[in-house]
Amino acid sequence: MKKGELRKQTLKNKLAEYILHHGLQTASLRNLAEAAETSDRMLLHYFHDKEQLLTEVLTLISDNLITILKKAPADPMPYCKLVPHMYQLMKEPEVKPFMRLWLELIALASKKENPYYSVARMIGEGFKHYFALLLDAEDDEQKERLAALTLVTVEGIALLDAIDFDGSIEKAIESITSTHEKNI
Repeated sequence: MKKGELRKQTLKNKLAEYILHHGLQTASLRNLAEAAETSDRMLLHYFHDKEQLLTEVLTLISDNLITILKKAPADPMPYCKLVPHMYQLMKEPEVKPFMRLWLELIALASKKENPYYSVARMIGEGFKHYFALLLDAEDDEQKERLAALTLVTVEGIALLDAIDFDGSIEKAIESITSTHEKNI
């Protein structure tokens, strides 16, 4: 890796750490530069503009989360086991900051403004692909449908988990697992 590329990667790592722990609300160029121990001018040397910077850093954060999730041992499983598995992973202290940031990103993306909208869509697709890899299904069509269902279910759980609706989440998961017994 060339010196400039190495420096840019180091900056992205520092910026990812800052955004992961402080969120997007405080992600001004000045704050980001301070976190990266550089100047905002230098950030703009490595990133064309703030949109490119946020796109690359949020993509790195997403990749880091997928790496963490892939470390959790899991053989392909049916939907009724994947949802509780994901809920347990979301509760892990290592994953919690990612979930907090994900909810903030979704809120910003709901205004359809870039880079938030395009990055959130890309991350959502990445989650759906990850779920498809973990699903045990009869065929590709069923796997695609169940991956979409898992995405919607897990995102709902993440939203309700943020406001401490644990009782409702647990009842829903019980319903998912008991419905499986009735051949869903």
